[in-house]
Amino acid sequence: MTKSDEEFMSLSRRNILKAFATLPLIPLSRPVMANPDPLLLRINLPGPGSLPFLPIELIPILGIDRNLNTSLLIRYFPSGVGGLEDMLDGNAQFSAQGFTVLYSFFTKGKKALALAPLSGQVPPYGIVARSDLRDEIKSVSDLKGRAIGISVGTTTSKTYSQQVAETFLAANGVSPNEVRWVPTGQNWNGQFGALSSKSVDAVYCEEPFMSGLVRSKAGFVVSDLSDPRMAAKLPGAAHLRATLTTSPDLLQRAPKHAEIMVRMLSQSLAWLSRASAGEVVDQLHLQNKNEKAELTDVLTRHRGMFAPDPRFSRAQIEATAQFMRASGVLTDPGFKLETLIDSRFAGLKP
Repeated sequence: MTKSDEEFMSLSRRNILKAFATLPLIPLSRPVMANPDPLLLRINLPGPGSLPFLPIELIPILGIDRNLNTSLLIRYFPSGVGGLEDMLDGNAQFSAQGFTVLYSFFTKGKKALALAPLSGQVPPYGIVARSDLRDEIKSVSDLKGRAIGISVGTTTSKTYSQQVAETFLAANGVSPNEVRWVPTGQNWNGQFGALSSKSVDAVYCEEPFMSGLVRSKAGFVVSDLSDPRMAAKLPGAAHLRATLTTSPDLLQRAPKHAEIMVRMLSQSLAWLSRASAGEVVDQLHLQNKNEKAELTDVLTRHRGMFAPDPRFSRAQIEATAQFMRASGVLTDPGFKLETLIDSRFAGLKP
């Protein structure tokens, strides 16, 4: 090899080494991996727009799911019972609905387990009567013989809404069989449509629909259970309203999914506890100024309507048992509601 050949080979080696030096450092102990696809989780809710389920709806709005490389898909149903049935059929991993319906499912061999509460101890619901009946309906007792709109369940269970409405009516001297129950969706179209079409005389509803019906002049409030005087007539008024729920099958085969779901709910509840009513409403990007003002007012008046954290309260579980016994839902005096709860991810508190 000539001297010029040696100089050329040396120069080529130096150029190759320089080229390697500019490459990014890659650990040799493991292969290069692309970012995994987000975990897709589906949850069924009553709605849309039913305020007790706002902590769930805020998860994708705030980007909490994306921060955990998860995509939360929300599916709406006219009632929580329908959403729970669909979840147990395997079409979603989670649902959220009234906790009290889980016992009816359990007695029919359809076990579902509550993972965490959504609601606090301020019940944002009541009864709104049609505006043209203001001179005829002065109190709850005047609803006897009337048609009342409500979200209804399936053959498996009455909805939580119907359980509360029946118990509250009975506490005011009106037997559930003394009114005619008319199915309405647990959403604005269902509530407003029933009143404005005069297909019902009153509706049992939750916020923000209750305030919206008054603002739109479709109805007036007969009874607001956030009023302590009204709530005092409801046994176990501080009971669990809404809970995050899943199936025993998912907990067995994919407990990590449940852990992530509870973690997302925990972050949403924490944000809600810090945010002002105005900050919450801003996240919803409502276009109607009246709706924005109305919802801001509702959230300001009902600061205690959401759980402060995802832990179950033993005191609230006992209040729930009291309500369920009074409503006739809990028929086995020895049954422990803890049977319907899996608190391994959320935890317990007094």
